[in-house]
Amino acid sequence: MLDSMARSLEPDLHEACARRLSEIRWVRMDWQHGGALTGVTSYRNQRNREVDVFIKFPVPGRELRWFRRLQDCGSPPVIPRLLESGESLGGHDIAWLIMERLPGMPLGAQWVSGNLRQTAEAGARLQHCAQTVPIDRPKRRNNWELWLQRTHQALRDNVLPDHTRWLEQLNRARPHWEQIIALWRSRQPIGWIHGDLHLGNAMHRADGSVCLVDLGEIRPGHWLEDALYLERLYWAHPERLESEKPLEIMQAARTALGCENGDRVQELAMARRLLLAATTPSFLASEGGRSHLEACLNIFEEGLDWWCLNQHSTDHTKTRDLA
Repeated sequence: MLDSMARSLEPDLHEACARRLSEIRWVRMDWQHGGALTGVTSYRNQRNREVDVFIKFPVPGRELRWFRRLQDCGSPPVIPRLLESGESLGGHDIAWLIMERLPGMPLGAQWVSGNLRQTAEAGARLQHCAQTVPIDRPKRRNNWELWLQRTHQALRDNVLPDHTRWLEQLNRARPHWEQIIALWRSRQPIGWIHGDLHLGNAMHRADGSVCLVDLGEIRPGHWLEDALYLERLYWAHPERLESEKPLEIMQAARTALGCENGDRVQELAMARRLLLAATTPSFLASEGGRSHLEACLNIFEEGLDWWCLNQHSTDHTKTRDLA
């Protein structure tokens, strides 16, 4: 259906671009998800030079707004260069854009050392570029209490690998959840984050620089959410995180850019890790792979060791200070 719609709207697209487009080939990329199509063609720019481009169609309104907002930030910009865009075609409310064509595949197509570092640094650059845009909606508030209940239910309904260890760690964590959840919900600073930062949403330009694509999930949040989302994807491959730690890389990049990182970064990061790891069984349909469950359990267990030790030390220090 989308293919026929794209072909039927081609004349309107050519008209909107003042006949600067060559013949369009509509494809669905192997790495492309969702309902969008990609047009592959060339575009005659203001200097009368032909440049290779992608046409993305249809585009969510939020993604189009962010493509436009971030064009002037950085050289080259942290997202693909935008050549043309619009909110309608042929009298229909269908947003579209024409962007520079990026060579090759997303960085997630094949593991290459260094790509994790570049993606984390690109995430920091996007966060920095978005600082000038006012926050116009609240940060996401996840229902961790419900997800923890569902985790307990999943363990009652299913026999998981390391079942007894899961139960032991959940019982051990029970007295701490209120404090962990409260700390995470009080996180600051809140700014714009990518919201879906992973190697599949990062691509190289011909000059080797990395830009981020798929801007439809940009939202208010703490920068740790991007860093730990990226980190979590490799919990089952800890060897890949030994020399490329997304949190440390992103924190250093943000500091170099003059961004505020906030206080209690390590505590907040551990609170987030504990919540993500502990609630994994509540999403068995999508995250029930054996190696991933084992990795999450290891993170849960090690994180809880850290939490108990450090919170005990913190409480002891506070008591001593009060005395």
